[in-house]
Amino acid sequence: MRVLVVGAGIIGAALADRLTRPASGAAARLTVVEAEGPGAGTSGASYAWINANDPSDPDYHRFRTAAMSTWRDLAAGFGDPAWYRPSGNLTWAAGDAAKERLADRVARLSGLGYAAGLITSDRLRALEPHVAAPPGALAAHYPGEAHLHGGSAARALVRRARASGADLVTGRAVRLNTDGDRVTGVRLDDGRDLDADLTVCAAGRHSPALLATAGVALPLVDPSEPGSAAPCLVATTSPVHGALNGLVHAPGLSARPAENGGLVLEADDLDAGIDESASPALIWAVGGELLARARALVPSLTATIAEVRRCVRPLPVDGYPLIGFQRPGLYTAVTHSGITLAPHLAALIAQEIAGRPSPALAPYRPDRAAPHPEL
Repeated sequence: MRVLVVGAGIIGAALADRLTRPASGAAARLTVVEAEGPGAGTSGASYAWINANDPSDPDYHRFRTAAMSTWRDLAAGFGDPAWYRPSGNLTWAAGDAAKERLADRVARLSGLGYAAGLITSDRLRALEPHVAAPPGALAAHYPGEAHLHGGSAARALVRRARASGADLVTGRAVRLNTDGDRVTGVRLDDGRDLDADLTVCAAGRHSPALLATAGVALPLVDPSEPGSAAPCLVATTSPVHGALNGLVHAPGLSARPAENGGLVLEADDLDAGIDESASPALIWAVGGELLARARALVPSLTATIAEVRRCVRPLPVDGYPLIGFQRPGLYTAVTHSGITLAPHLAALIAQEIAGRPSPALAPYRPDRAAPHPEL
């Protein structure tokens, strides 16, 4: 069977790697098509936090927990790669209401069997000696969480897939080719046609436009709408080795070590107005504010902002993955939590491509009649 994977972000890259593993039995010939390069888009720009830190939906929490385990197994097969960092996650709350919410979250996660616990201020300082948390803060630690250098991870997965026989084609898929109701491949922006028995759309934020060329809908949040939650800004500082040991989620700032030795910075409240019309001046102003918050978090920080990237996340309207067959010859794999879910989804999708439907994916079909409540 000829399988074509459209997109080499972390979902497409993990799927390509899985489909070329000897035990998959899913693809006799695999081609990956990518417009820029593996991990060059959202996967390489995102904060890339691997977690199951939300206890609100126990079934989805367990799905994400299984994905975290799959990441550990995959990374072990690469020999502890530098792009997978099982560093743990530290957070705290200062006000009474925030403390109550954090304590409740930790208790609910612990009740689900997740590694989560409240820690003392001394333990906080031992974990992150350069971080300044306010006196009296309630702190929590999640030792099983990790972060990913998404671009490097995607490239490593695609390299291994190619070494096992997959083809990588550079080009942008602009149309699904069809024969009646069946999808037969894609047309690229240079006019080439790539034929396939099965086309997997793993094009992230670009998926709705590609699928629409065959009359197929996908319920993603529109990043071009004013006030859309899909775009965010992620800044990277210049190298400053040792400032943080792992993920830190402080009030007003999320920070973690960057691949270049600096820090990766993000803050949800600064993403308002970062739509497609955002000017370079606005983007760099947000970068400056992120740096100011980082210097408050790590008072000894001497780094500057090296890069600010606009990251457009593929956000399903109800927050849950969109995974499954949509037409004969067409399979879709799009989710917000691609960094966390990629290798686990890849294993389940490979099973389905081989003809064995996965009960674990049943709640996440793209055409589900009764979608989950909007998150």
